[in-house]
Amino acid sequence: MEIDVVSTLNYSRPAVFAAMRDQMTALAAYMPNIEQITVESRDDSTPGEVRLVNRWQAARSEVPAVARKFVDPARMFWLDHARWIEAEWRCEWRLEMGFMAERISCSGVTTYHEVDGGTETRIKGNLILDLKGFLPGFLLKKAQPAIENFVLGTVKPNFQRTSDAVSAYLESQKEQA
Repeated sequence: MEIDVVSTLNYSRPAVFAAMRDQMTALAAYMPNIEQITVESRDDSTPGEVRLVNRWQAARSEVPAVARKFVDPARMFWLDHARWIEAEWRCEWRLEMGFMAERISCSGVTTYHEVDGGTETRIKGNLILDLKGFLPGFLLKKAQPAIENFVLGTVKPNFQRTSDAVSAYLESQKEQA
């Protein structure tokens, strides 16, 4: 399944890029479906590049009834492994799910573009779900689309919500200045 999300923010590219890279823990306050975001690791050792691992904990309300048999709410988190390349205004990322990690693969690239005094973020990625051998064949046909929609429905809206959170965060910083 392809992920393709484009957002426009009314803030400069350097401000948006820096907020997305450096203020993720603060952005969680602007995302009602996220309980918290914590920085697991940060590596600034390569000039012009930052490697981050952020842990996103989903709010317990995010597990739909159809998925409750398969997903423990405590495992509703994902690790966001990211490589930020400032000279290219891009972030390469890979998500590692807290549930069914061996069956879900999600990765992509986010690019940042200057547009009309603001910034356009373009998120392109792929989500692959492999349930073969996990469910009996007769259940697979019914359950796989529901689980795919659940996983995509968890991940994809968060890309848009993250952009919305960056806007709210940057607005709050402007008001405090």
